[in-house]
Amino acid sequence: MALDDAPRDAAPRASAGDGLFGSTSEPSRWAVLRSYAKAMTGAGTELSPKARIAQLESLAQSQASMPYAFPLLIAVFAFSHVSVVDWQYIAIWVGAMMVLHVATYTTARDFLATTVEPENVNRWRWRFEGLTAIFSFCFSSLLFLFWVPDNALHQSYLISSVTIALVPMTLVTIFYFPVFYWTVVPTIAALMLRMLLYGEPLHFAIAGVLVAFAVLLVKLASQVNNAMQRAITLREDKNALIDQLFKAKRDSDTARARAEEANRAKSHFLANMSHELRTPLNAIIGFSEVMSSEIFGKHVVPTYREYADDINRSGQHLLGLINDVLDLSRIEAGRFQITEEDVDIAQLAEDSRRILEIRAQGQRVTIATDFEPDLPIFHGDARAMRQTWINLLTNAIKFSPPGSEVRMFARMEANGEMRFGVHDRGPGIAESEIDKVLHAFTQGASGLAQPGKGSGLGLSIVKGLLAVHGGRFELKSKLGEGTQAECVLPRQRLQPPVSMAKRAS
Repeated sequence: MALDDAPRDAAPRASAGDGLFGSTSEPSRWAVLRSYAKAMTGAGTELSPKARIAQLESLAQSQASMPYAFPLLIAVFAFSHVSVVDWQYIAIWVGAMMVLHVATYTTARDFLATTVEPENVNRWRWRFEGLTAIFSFCFSSLLFLFWVPDNALHQSYLISSVTIALVPMTLVTIFYFPVFYWTVVPTIAALMLRMLLYGEPLHFAIAGVLVAFAVLLVKLASQVNNAMQRAITLREDKNALIDQLFKAKRDSDTARARAEEANRAKSHFLANMSHELRTPLNAIIGFSEVMSSEIFGKHVVPTYREYADDINRSGQHLLGLINDVLDLSRIEAGRFQITEEDVDIAQLAEDSRRILEIRAQGQRVTIATDFEPDLPIFHGDARAMRQTWINLLTNAIKFSPPGSEVRMFARMEANGEMRFGVHDRGPGIAESEIDKVLHAFTQGASGLAQPGKGSGLGLSIVKGLLAVHGGRFELKSKLGEGTQAECVLPRQRLQPPVSMAKRAS
């Protein structure tokens, strides 16, 4: 919390006679002090148990990295005082420091070797903080145990040694702020007390400098610690994101495996059903044609011939539906095999028009053509392109009102692609349904209003056949304005029409 965030309703607005902190009332003054302390130290920042564990791990690693260096420094420092300090004080201090070092080192090693659960993090915190507090008080006690009156040189050496020792102690404990406080505050407090005991203005000034130094040290350590906390939080977020990605990948792999298994089962089912259905269906179609054509004599009742025609038409419709389902299944499974050859798109369009001319005349629909001259030859599957034309033209005729016109076109684009398709003046498709009608077994509102006229496979098959050739299908429509079904073939599959003439020669 920053200084400006201190509670403002605890006391009235400061007047000219108020103290340094605004109101002279104690609650407001302490509130400001607490706010300033939080701003200085970053206290009050709540971290998750995992983040606390990460901080303690950094602290433990730094404490466990000096198993022999610290005892050696203690021994050298103690030996330098042998000539001026009673050896009993030195032995007591060295012994206590060694015991605390072993305890701290053992605690750090135990922590690093243990999988700490979030509910146990407080127990480890208290252990680290308690050992640090005892260690810091014991270390600071040398300012009094080793103090030699009337020896200014030794006193300066002692004070300088303790002050310099603050640097490595700060670096080791800065990873965890409570431990940093228990390290720095007792040491600086002992130095200040030592200065104040001189009772001289110069030493009072040095004590004030120590206060400023402590504030600066805490502020810098706070910034480092806050940066570390942000890094830990970001690492936690990254790990959580990685876990989510791994979980999503596992779910995706499982779903893909299930989909592949379902696709294999579907393909197996369709392969079996195509054989089982086509065999009797071909017999039904063949015998119905025999009965309809009255090869073995005329029917006694003429209605039977009409029934035979109905059976034949229904059989042909069912056979076409089975073929469409099989084609769509192969396209979706990526196993649709194309036979590449040189194809004249305009000639295929004319063949398809002749096939459907009778149906168009029956619905009183006129088929018009608009083909650019000298269209390139398309290198692809002729059967697939013929089926594309037939599907598009069938849909256009089916939904066109009597007396209207259906236009077949083919032209070249400026980018070298070929565009062809069918435009009609039918009821059109709502923009919200355009994506819907491109899916298998799905029809728009106009298709649902005319049941029995289609299965909703035509456009999805066209889209799949074009995708196999590297092309694309575009459907544009508005209600009441007709539909524009257009196919685009890539220029990589196009070649000048003269190549066909050269092959023929």
